[in-house]
Formats: sequence, C-alpha cells, structure tokens
Amino acid sequence: MMSLSSRPNIQTMLIFLMLLQLTLGVSLQETSKSAPQDWLQSACMLIMCAPNNGDPRREMAIQGLQQFSNPSELLAFSAPNQDKLGSGTNELELLKLQIKELRIQMDILKATFVKVQQATLAPNGMLVGDKMFKRSDSKGDFQAATGNCAHMNGKLALPRNPEENEALKKILEQRNERAILGTMYSTAEKKFKDLNGHSLQFFNWAPGEPNNPGYEKCVEMHPNGQWHDRICDIGWAIICEFSI
Repeated sequence: MMSLSSRPNIQTMLIFLMLLQLTLGVSLQETSKSAPQDWLQSACMLIMCAPNNGDPRREMAIQGLQQFSNPSELLAFSAPNQDKLGSGTNELELLKLQIKELRIQMDILKATFVKVQQATLAPNGMLVGDKMFKRSDSKGDFQAATGNCAHMNGKLALPRNPEENEALKKILEQRNERAILGTMYSTAEKKFKDLNGHSLQFFNWAPGEPNNPGYEKCVEMHPNGQWHDRICDIGWAIICEFSI
C-alpha cells in the first residue's frame, strides 16, 4: 500500500473511481494516441455527461479531468505504482492496480467515518448496517411520530433483524422509555404490516403478545427490546430511521 505522503488527494481518488468503467471497455493505450480532447470526451460520454445534467459531482469530475492532457498524465499522478510493475506494463494494468489501492483507502475512510458518526450520535442514535437510528427531541402518538420522521426525510423506525432491534433497545435504555414502531395492524389481512404495506419478516414480541391486535393496532418497544401491541394515541418517544 502507498505511504501516507504518496497517497493521492480526495479529488484524485474520486477521478480514478469514476474512470473504473474505462478499464472494462476501453483501451487506454489506444485512447492515449488520440487527440487530447478526444480521450476526455470519451471518458465524459461513458461515465459522466450523458444522463446527469446539472449534477455538481459531474461538473467537479470534468474540471478535475481537464487538468490532464491524456490518460498517461493522469496515471502518472500516482507515480509510486510505477515501481511495482515492470517497464513493459501497460496503462490499463497500472490503472487496475491503482483502483485496487484506492478501494482499500476508501474502506479505511468509510470505517473512520462510521466511528466518528457513532460517537456523534451517542447516546441518542446508532448506526447499524446501512441504517442510522436517531431519537427525536419530541414525543407523540403514531400519527405525530410518522409526521415527525417524514419532516426530517426519514421514517418511523422499525427493526428488521436482531441487530437493529438491539440498536433501538440501547437508545431506549438511556432514558428508560418506550418508543412507537413503524408498523400497524391490518384489519383486512389480520396481521401487522410496515408503513409501505409489506408483511413483517422479523418480530420480537414479549411473551403473550400481541394480545389484542384487533383493538391495539400499534406496536411499542420497551427498554428491554421486546414488543407490545398498544392503541395508537399514546405519547411515545420517537425514533426515526434513515438510509445511509
């Protein structure tokens, strides 16, 4: 792996990742023989320009690519890789090696970001997989809770597996409170469904629950992580979930 001092900056890392598609379908050696603007136009058409009009990320990438007159100049921006390959190695192989190293660096950055986010969210939030759970500062019944989360571009939290259930449990333990979950009983189908109308695949009912689903159509989670069916007009803690 490259040393810290020799690693490319973030903009260059993004440029290399955007050029990944070129390694699958375009010969960089052939491209480098064309006019300087031809290779840039090819990269632009394949990756950035066609369907994403107005995307600021596309504009940033184009500006970054315009620094280089050809692919060779771009590849040379990470010179330490040249020492790892023989003099006869072509640019395509070099680019593949650089992409592999950049993926490793991106994984490290992602892991660091997750740790920072966990510290920032505690004790009122948790990261689990591709979800972030965050406790709202307000309380409310089912209708108020769904509206509160929607206002923040999220939705009312609903655990889909034991790991997510444990995350919500830890949030509730902090204040020894109960929270409303993002599910409701369907009288027509006689089962609990999520807010998109899909049947639940994961439950964590307390013993004897649900004990009155025809009347108690909502579900609350207790600090021990267990679920209880309840009427929907109680004031609960509100925990929202966000996809990340």
